[in-house]
Amino acid sequence: MIETILQWDKELYLLINSWNSPLLNSVMVVISGQIIWFPFIIGFLYYGFKNLDRKSFYLFALFLALGIYAADMTSSYLLKNHFLRFRPCKVPELRSIINRFGQKCGGKYGFVSSHASNSFFLVAFSVFALELKSKWKHALWILPIMVSYSRLYLGVHYPSDVTGGAIVGIGWAWCLTFYFKHRSWRKSGY
Repeated sequence: MIETILQWDKELYLLINSWNSPLLNSVMVVISGQIIWFPFIIGFLYYGFKNLDRKSFYLFALFLALGIYAADMTSSYLLKNHFLRFRPCKVPELRSIINRFGQKCGGKYGFVSSHASNSFFLVAFSVFALELKSKWKHALWILPIMVSYSRLYLGVHYPSDVTGGAIVGIGWAWCLTFYFKHRSWRKSGY
């Protein structure tokens, strides 16, 4: 059963990695970088500053930083070093057939994707904790989805790696949101 799932994962990875365009190559490299997260972090902090009382805002900012750290440590150190699953770009039989577009392969192991866990945490925690009601809250999910897709496109992760990363990020977001909502004091009337 596990072998069948891993084979499907590899086949889906190769299919997604083959869908490329010269126009998208450099765009995917940018999306895969962490610099794209900063406007989102600044936007969430600004929204929190405007809509939370001072103590809640500081707690939100602290949890945002701690959560990104926790999601990153869980994916980068705990899970990757436990499962020891090689990144596809480290597998000799795949190296010659995948598209990499000059992207560095990264560390030896890939399950789970730290990019996916961190970006899903960032959006999930901010949406859940700030109780965003804007019509744009659904559009915010484009960031972690595109970051995850870029990791497949660039040849450095399997679909299960980014799915696992999403689960880790959303899991941390849910836990910290639960604690945040029971410990914060909101401004009334928003």
